[in-house]
Amino acid sequence: MKKRKLLSKLKKILKNTLKSGNDKDIKKNYLQIDKKKRLKHKNNRFLTVKNKKKVILVPTCLDYYDHGNYNLTNKFFKKIKESILLKQKVHLNFDRTEKITASAMISFISEISLLCDMNPTEKYISFSHPKNEKIESILKQVGFYELLHKVKRETKEYDDVSYWNYSSGVNTDSKKLADNMDDIEKKLSEVAQRKLYKGFTEAMANCVEHAYYDTNEPTRWWAFSGIKDNKLIVVICDKGIGIPKSLPLTRTEELIDNVKNLLGLSKLNDSALIKIAARMGRTRTEKGNRGKGLKDIKSIIDILNEGSLTIHSNFGYYAYYRKNGQLNDKKREQKTSVNGTIIEWAIPILAD
Repeated sequence: MKKRKLLSKLKKILKNTLKSGNDKDIKKNYLQIDKKKRLKHKNNRFLTVKNKKKVILVPTCLDYYDHGNYNLTNKFFKKIKESILLKQKVHLNFDRTEKITASAMISFISEISLLCDMNPTEKYISFSHPKNEKIESILKQVGFYELLHKVKRETKEYDDVSYWNYSSGVNTDSKKLADNMDDIEKKLSEVAQRKLYKGFTEAMANCVEHAYYDTNEPTRWWAFSGIKDNKLIVVICDKGIGIPKSLPLTRTEELIDNVKNLLGLSKLNDSALIKIAARMGRTRTEKGNRGKGLKDIKSIIDILNEGSLTIHSNFGYYAYYRKNGQLNDKKREQKTSVNGTIIEWAIPILAD
């Protein structure tokens, strides 16, 4: 109410200024009103209440590639979760959504899946058909409609949507992934095929072994895989404790410090711990064939001299990539957390 009164007061001041004030004062009043309007919009951009349901507006871009969109996407997920934990029914409105990227979509699917599992006998989450036909096509392709038991409509098919294969499972149920990748593997060279599958299943095993280590959470994973522009793209997500928390539980402090010094890292924040994990080999099991998932994925990129690996885990981000023969990597701390781990990699399929 106070904000509304203040806005009305500013409008009255502007009205009087237009009659007697100079250009500078008029501009100042306009800016004050615009600022208050934007703050009001910002505070209410996520939700309204309708028919005892909390209507949450899905952001224009569900996206982890852009830094600003990344934080907005995570805040959106947090708003849904907070509402469900308070036993508030939620209706998702996709009217303004124009873009959904792979890693954000897999995180979205995983969050909604877990929230649905919390209330299996009652429907707490619903959504409206998107106005954007491509967004609707994406949601259909990745199983979002089935997840929330909504009847599908006929929509146009898009090449950059239909290539996605979606799967999810519990434990290291890699057969589900293998079934989805039959056509993909036929297009890969023999070397890339062997390396890919090893790296892929090891990343899955690593997810189960470390992501939920020392917790009672279900060992679940979600994945996309597909071929686009002659590149194999794979995205795996889990909602466990995250690499930065699991690494100190599965490796000795001395070993972590040694790798930290070797890599020239100044402190052990989330992004640094992800980079260390990507460099390390064996797991707490001390079995030579276990826990080298990230390292194997990096080796594929090195062998092919092309490709990328990106990891979001808790508040950390790490990317390792080769382009035109040049090796680069980067890391960054984020303001918001993905509450788990998302591993995405892309490699060319036309390698010799």
